[in-house]
Amino acid sequence: MLIIERLIPCDPEQALPAPLSDINMLVVTGGMERTNAEYAALLAAAGLRLAQVTAVAPPYGVIEGVRA
Repeated sequence: MLIIERLIPCDPEQALPAPLSDINMLVVTGGMERTNAEYAALLAAAGLRLAQVTAVAPPYGVIEGVRA
């Protein structure tokens, strides 16, 4: 599975725009921003594992999930 999404750094200081985007997504769509670790957990719950994360055009990237 390929997920094209904004990549959120684990370091809170580098992730400053993420909380504003997270609030916007929560209010408008009921969604949220996720870190790579959170995507790994989400994929694991679906029977997949996080195989690779590739930055494409900052801040966006491709998150690859494969069969566990």
